[in-house]
Amino acid sequence: MGNAKTYALAAGLMVASAGALAAENITVSAWGGFFEETLKSEIYPGFTAETGITVRSIAQPADQAWLTQLTNAARAKKAPADLSLVADEVFLRGQSIGLWANLNAADIPNTATLLDGFTKVGDSGTLNAVGALTWFTTFVTNTNAAPDAPASWADLWTQDWGGKLGLTSNSNSGLIEATALTFFDGYETMQTREGLEKIIAKIAELKPQVQLWYRDEGQFQQGLEAGELAGGLYYHDVTMLSAGDGLPVASTFPKEGGILGDAYWIVPRDSKNIDAAAQFINYMIRPDIQAKLARILGVAPVAKRETMDLTDAEFASVSSSGTAIRNQTDVHLREGDWLSDKYLEMISQ
Repeated sequence: MGNAKTYALAAGLMVASAGALAAENITVSAWGGFFEETLKSEIYPGFTAETGITVRSIAQPADQAWLTQLTNAARAKKAPADLSLVADEVFLRGQSIGLWANLNAADIPNTATLLDGFTKVGDSGTLNAVGALTWFTTFVTNTNAAPDAPASWADLWTQDWGGKLGLTSNSNSGLIEATALTFFDGYETMQTREGLEKIIAKIAELKPQVQLWYRDEGQFQQGLEAGELAGGLYYHDVTMLSAGDGLPVASTFPKEGGILGDAYWIVPRDSKNIDAAAQFINYMIRPDIQAKLARILGVAPVAKRETMDLTDAEFASVSSSGTAIRNQTDVHLREGDWLSDKYLEMISQ
């Protein structure tokens, strides 16, 4: 994978990210539990060693609860953290009400190594967020029940699954997008309620094959590994870990693509440490740090494949170079409760 190029680029980027050494402190929030604890113990110390900036790590609650806290803090002109890791939907909701600081793109030169679409700008063209990490949802199967890997999302409809499919009951899972791309005119079909109703009607055709409409991800994973479920939608990285442990499961990227989830680093507008926050972001998106995150957390990198030293096997365990299905967050925000109600109505009928 062109290691000489990778190392040369990484070395240059390290020089760019070192910046001025200053005794500063920043507070960084991320999703709690293993994720935040691993960042605190395995990633942040390297940033402090290079920059002299100390990181205070805090666990943030679920997305909507955290957005409410950030909004209330902004009303008091305060920032509960200097940086936060947020999902695309939270980023867009916060951007719409001006919660995020404007960042100087020149202070974050490592954005040059990112895949397309992982810098977010406001109406004025100012940088508001930078991609942090991604993850894939794929077509997963129990290899005893389905020895042949599916080739297309259409196989959900055309194969006999013996009534043992498991699908999430969340309308925002990406199945709507996958169905739009597989059977209709792609994302354009999602732009009208008429189009969304056609997509939901198509998904309704799967109901005789669905044993479990899940919200509890652990329930799906246990059912798939035990053979109680033959297939469905689930996280690629978790399924690959299970397969590595010898369990009879497989993760397949259909020809239309896996479903990409993404998260971003944002800086609340009332942070007093925007310059240090920019240094932090520049460090976190550096190719060698993105590769490290993939290895220890199993997340898919936002850095370009050729900039990292991940082996082919390491990369395949978390990501894909193929086309990705992108969640149409703007549609889900615009249609909100209407779309969720229509989806749940389809399941319950």
